[in-house]
Amino acid sequence: MRKPSERKTSHWAAAACALSVFAALVVQAAPTQLIDGVNIMPTWTLIAIFLWAGLRPHFMPPIIVFAIGLCQDLLTGAPMGVWALSYLVAIAAFRFRGEDGMPRDLPPILARFAGTLLLAHAIAYLMGSWSLDEWADLRPLIIEATATMLMFPLIAYLSLRGRRSSRTGFIGG
Repeated sequence: MRKPSERKTSHWAAAACALSVFAALVVQAAPTQLIDGVNIMPTWTLIAIFLWAGLRPHFMPPIIVFAIGLCQDLLTGAPMGVWALSYLVAIAAFRFRGEDGMPRDLPPILARFAGTLLLAHAIAYLMGSWSLDEWADLRPLIIEATATMLMFPLIAYLSLRGRRSSRTGFIGG
């Protein structure tokens, strides 16, 4: 059962969630390549899913996370289900649990996001390689993971600056 504060969900928060996920999907699908054809786009969709799953968990049930991954697969031309499965498993494994949800302190959030990012990219690499029947090129995923990890602290700080302090400890809920 949801806490009383979660039952009184603002329509503005739901609209902000939908809009931010939609914007992340569109930006993720936009071509951004340097001279050598290296794509430096962070995984904006995973950032949005992770933050909303921590801030308002009822906005990101498993079916929504899976649907967002399928939309990313469609928009980016990845084999169907690769990102859907990787997001679903990674968010399920590293989602903040507990009474307080996501803490305000950045170190536990960064640690959990790093685990989420590594698991999601590992699953995407293995599933992509399996669908191609050969080992996929690992370099684009490494660059994407690095760019994502460099951008995440700023996005997390901006998202969490208005939250109250948490008493859940170093690792979080």
